[in-house]
Amino acid sequence: PGDLDVLTLTDHEPAEPGPGEVTIRVRAAGMNPADYKHVAGGDPADFPKPVGYEVAGTVTAVGPGTDIVTGPVAEGDEVLAFRIAGGWATAVTVPAKDVLHRPEEIGVEQAANLLLAGSTAAEMLHVTGARPGETVLVHGASGAVGVSVLQQARVAGVHAIGTASETNHDVVRRYGGVPVTYGEGLEQRVRDVVAEQGWDGVDAALDCVGTDEALDVSLALVAKERLVT
Repeated sequence: PGDLDVLTLTDHEPAEPGPGEVTIRVRAAGMNPADYKHVAGGDPADFPKPVGYEVAGTVTAVGPGTDIVTGPVAEGDEVLAFRIAGGWATAVTVPAKDVLHRPEEIGVEQAANLLLAGSTAAEMLHVTGARPGETVLVHGASGAVGVSVLQQARVAGVHAIGTASETNHDVVRRYGGVPVTYGEGLEQRVRDVVAEQGWDGVDAALDCVGTDEALDVSLALVAKERLVT
């Protein structure tokens, strides 16, 4: 366990895929805070640990009688895989249940960083029960999860207020949110935005940063049943 200096590149031959498995030549690997947290602590007896939860790449081998999430799969198919172990590699053999075809309109770099942040955002919106016409407060709206929340909220017809530093206000606007600067006085600034926009209030809050300020302001504005941290 430790900081980035504990990471070591080693040679490892991925196993031949069995039933329900595929081997992927990795073309891009996602990088997330969770990767660092995965090796930052824990019981030394559990190490070494492979790093990397999501990848995009090309299928090089398919286990007998195996389909992936999106249907039949063959060598040469372009795919992405999510919630796997050891994605920071040139090749990896993984469960087919964690693999799906990559849409042509999404590049490998985008695909490799899509699902961890995107599914987290989707689950946060789902848990709050945000509905069209409602307003959500998104703390840390210019980060990866926050940006995905803004995009998904816009598609769903949900208004979004996003906290960010002033230098990142344009990011919040670009993805459909109304920016507010975090820091002292945040609660009142959020209330002012609600009044300016003519909305009824803040219906739910999504905390993508985990600060005391985010929690306190959220509890002052929404019912605790509609707060996700």
